[in-house]
Amino acid sequence: MSLWESFKVALSSIMNHKVRSILTMLGIIIGVAAVIIIVAIGQGAKSKMTEELFSTDKNAVEIFYEPLPSEDESEMDMYWEMPTLTSEDLDTLAEVPGVKAVIGTNQGWGTLLYNENQGEMQITGVGEDYFKARKIPVVEGRSINSRDNDSLSRVTMIDTVARKKFFKETDEVIGEIIDLNGNPYKVIGVYESPIPEQFRSETGEMLMPRAVISMMFGSMEIESLSIIASNPEKISETGRLAADTLTNAKKLENGMYNIHDFSEYEKEVDTVLTLMTLVIGSIAGISLLVGGIGVMNIMLVSVTERTREIGLRKAIGATRGRILLQFLIESATLTSLGGLFGIGLAILGSLLVTKLSPISATVSPLVVIIGVGFSALIGIIFGILPANKASKLSPIDALRYE
Repeated sequence: MSLWESFKVALSSIMNHKVRSILTMLGIIIGVAAVIIIVAIGQGAKSKMTEELFSTDKNAVEIFYEPLPSEDESEMDMYWEMPTLTSEDLDTLAEVPGVKAVIGTNQGWGTLLYNENQGEMQITGVGEDYFKARKIPVVEGRSINSRDNDSLSRVTMIDTVARKKFFKETDEVIGEIIDLNGNPYKVIGVYESPIPEQFRSETGEMLMPRAVISMMFGSMEIESLSIIASNPEKISETGRLAADTLTNAKKLENGMYNIHDFSEYEKEVDTVLTLMTLVIGSIAGISLLVGGIGVMNIMLVSVTERTREIGLRKAIGATRGRILLQFLIESATLTSLGGLFGIGLAILGSLLVTKLSPISATVSPLVVIIGVGFSALIGIIFGILPANKASKLSPIDALRYE
């Protein structure tokens, strides 16, 4: 009997006992579905946590200059000057593989005066790249662009807190002229403050072209530099590559650009989530074990029911190996079908989890393949005992069995 014929006999045996076969497969179906859903949820939770911890709006990789002391001086005695960064340096970093966006900013403080309202404001100097990199909603007007920086335009954006503080009675704030440190500036936009409410200043904050901030305060155009990685899971790797690229581009000899290392933190997050998935997955795996025991039980019953059939096959020349293989195929077929149904149930369960929770539970093709293979393996392992019993039956005793 060929393997295909053995497979057809196995399917025929399963179809002849539908209810029994379904009940036997139930443990396998639930076990496989549970394991796949748990792994999918674990992967979704990992992606969600990584996104929350290392996403654009939460964390950027800050690149900072780190001087290197010479052999005859210590870090305390060392005098150093920070290299000047330009827009061309930002363009260089934007070309680094894995870099999604580059943010260059500077800072300043000023006294804002509008009609009778006055307050101290923190001002952040930005470029067009700032809005490309960060998801900051502009609720009125427009954002600062490259032309504003190139032409040193006296324009500013205020956040929603400053809008309520200084322009409460003004219906249309766009185009209004404010006094900042004794100089006039035009309001071109209002943006939603990205700062959590409990940490916001009472007077709000402002954004201005960084070239204007540099001119106002005599500071560098780019004082703070950050990059956003395309893949949050490779944030440290991308950050180090960007820092090395900038160091080489500036041809630094007495220092280098560096980043704060996130790798240990990333490993801790990954370890916690992996352990959670393994623990819960192990619990779900118990149902697979129970299902396997059920398969072994039903195959022992099948051997008893088909004793005369086994004796007849042996009488006409079937070898012990053929009988053993036949029952192993039946057992593996039964558990494989259970595994397939379990995968279907897992896909539906994952879609339901994705719809009802903030976690995107994605069923990996690799997990599906492992699920089917593991189901078949369970059938083989737990089918060995019944198959071995069937293969050892004496033809004469089997034919006499009532």
